[in-house]
Amino acid sequence: MFELEQKIGIANSDWLMSVREKLGIIGLLELLRPKSTIEFGYHRGGATKWLSKYSEKVITVDVNEFVGQAAIDYSNAQAWNCSTTQAIERIKNEKLSFDLAIVDADHSRKAVTSDVSGLLDHVDIILMHDSCNPECRRGMVDALSKQTSHAYCLDFISSTIKHDGLWGGLGIAYQSQNAGLVEEFAGQVSPYPWLALQNSFRLLPKIKAAKMKCSACMKSFINQLRIVTGKCLGR
Repeated sequence: MFELEQKIGIANSDWLMSVREKLGIIGLLELLRPKSTIEFGYHRGGATKWLSKYSEKVITVDVNEFVGQAAIDYSNAQAWNCSTTQAIERIKNEKLSFDLAIVDADHSRKAVTSDVSGLLDHVDIILMHDSCNPECRRGMVDALSKQTSHAYCLDFISSTIKHDGLWGGLGIAYQSQNAGLVEEFAGQVSPYPWLALQNSFRLLPKIKAAKMKCSACMKSFINQLRIVTGKCLGR
């Protein structure tokens, strides 16, 4: 797929998304042409380039030191070097609103819940990356299952099992009078449960983790044995 990325001009090692996800975001940006966009999770600016190209104004948020580069590279970008929790507080205090948000920062369940919940009152359309990761998905469900302002689909773009487990996928939430989980087709079945089940049977990552743990325990035991032996020999 890297050949395809090069062919259509979206290859970028700093943009940690699949071809499908990249095209989904670019296509939405092309049609939406948002006046204001906010990005939670700058990383190295792979997505920010496209957000800047199609949005009148972009705010990108990250705790890492690289985020400041966005304001240098793009005249319509602001860089907030802070946590998403602090960013949400600022958004509330300044009463900001956005046409589009991308949530792709801290991937813990608690953080994803906080990020999505904090944006609901301020954003029309929210894209949520890694909706196929179990922790992220639980966080998205926690934030969206009981709210009354947005319709949502967590399988907007699905993903595949990768070498390090279930990552990727895009969920979407958008302001609607019919809030809650939506289906594009009657009786549709989410691919996520089957992916999660398959991933649970993958033995290789578990074997590698067990080997690393055993290796660490063995090293610790050998070090302790050397210390005890040294003391016994009076060294």
